[in-house]
Amino acid sequence: MLLHSEIRHWRRIKISAEKRLTLEMTKRYKAIGQGGRPVVNTNTTTFVYFGLGLIQMELDEREKVFESSMWVKMKWHDEYLQWSPADYQGVETIRLDANQIWVPDVMLINTANPMRILRNTLVLVNYNGSITWIPHQIFHSSCSLDVTAFPFDRQVCHMWFGSWTHTTQEIDLGLADKGLDVTTFRSDFYESSEWEIIHHHSKRIYGNDPTDYTVLSFELHVRRKVVFSSYILTLPCVFLASLTLVVFCLPPERPDRTGLSMSLFSSFLVLLLILVEAAPPTASSVPKLGLYYSFNMVIIMLSIFLSSLVVSVNRSGYSSKKLPKWAKVLLIEILGRLFLVGDMKCSKTPAKPRKTSIHEETSIDCTDELLSNGVSMSAKRYISPEASVLSEPLTALENQLTEMAKCIKRIELQTEEWRRENSALRYSFNEWQLAAKVLDRVFFSIYLVGIVISLVTLFPRGESW
Repeated sequence: MLLHSEIRHWRRIKISAEKRLTLEMTKRYKAIGQGGRPVVNTNTTTFVYFGLGLIQMELDEREKVFESSMWVKMKWHDEYLQWSPADYQGVETIRLDANQIWVPDVMLINTANPMRILRNTLVLVNYNGSITWIPHQIFHSSCSLDVTAFPFDRQVCHMWFGSWTHTTQEIDLGLADKGLDVTTFRSDFYESSEWEIIHHHSKRIYGNDPTDYTVLSFELHVRRKVVFSSYILTLPCVFLASLTLVVFCLPPERPDRTGLSMSLFSSFLVLLLILVEAAPPTASSVPKLGLYYSFNMVIIMLSIFLSSLVVSVNRSGYSSKKLPKWAKVLLIEILGRLFLVGDMKCSKTPAKPRKTSIHEETSIDCTDELLSNGVSMSAKRYISPEASVLSEPLTALENQLTEMAKCIKRIELQTEEWRRENSALRYSFNEWQLAAKVLDRVFFSIYLVGIVISLVTLFPRGESW
């Protein structure tokens, strides 16, 4: 009776038919209450059509939360919001406050934030009881990440919506229009977003049994864009890995071979720290880029040991040690020819130093003495008695000359011996240097193969590559 009296009072006031209809529908709902589904028969199922329109999105990788700004589109039928347009001057649609009527309790099931951020919008009501509600809402859904291919990774995030309290027999959900519409995102916010949507899919799951709860699944496949940070993390590591090859190209005499390796090791350590800060921490997967960094740090550490080994082999040539026969066969004769190591000055074996025997020296001395005596005897035979006085000084001079000839002969023999020994030492030194050069070539080749294999197997690659 109170409702009819108020309606008669409103009719006495000059208001539009739309205004009068809005007041009547609001009063009607206030009288019957918002609780309970808007059906006359309890066994009637309320069908709710649900859809989303993506406006903007952001993926919090550290918290593993997918934040999305959405237009939520819901349609259902309300049996208490019906009228005849002929009674209200042909008015077929009105707008009501969503807080004044019944709305379905469709919520995000895998939410990461229980707080509901919703912009209050009006509900569009049609004369036949069809309700359309398109509120703007921000969702925070949990999303598991796979960072194996970081920073060229591809993530799959799910959003599951369903009635929180009603079974399928009471509220049945269906997809509205396309299910998920990304037109607004691609037209307005695509350029400023770090991620791009490569695929999306919507489907209805569960809800086959009346006692089940209907769930709508929205699946988004997003891929990280190759932005500035990606170049910072990837290009320097490839350049530094290639620069490590220079260590084995430097001559072993250069003292900065080991210093270059240590500098490269420090550079990779800095890049690894940057990667730790940039990559999202997960317990299920490890970025391949991190494995690539670690592998390069290991082989750089090995290059330091191998470079020290090459320097040690090269310095062994300054000692009087000879290159072992097995090392000579393996390094010079086999690997040296395999890696085309040229300038093999030590390939010809030098002549062995000839040792002068005691008999040879004695024979030389005796021959010299006989020659000197013969000369002196013949000289005495032709010396006149008048010159006998001068014979004694000449004999002494001849003896001195003979001794000087013997000394010169010994010096020549010793010089020849020293020359042969020096040739043998130079040969041994060249052998050690050649062995060091072959080791450099071998380690260079092994390191180059290791870099290529790590680049193919460990370096992350996007699907568009």
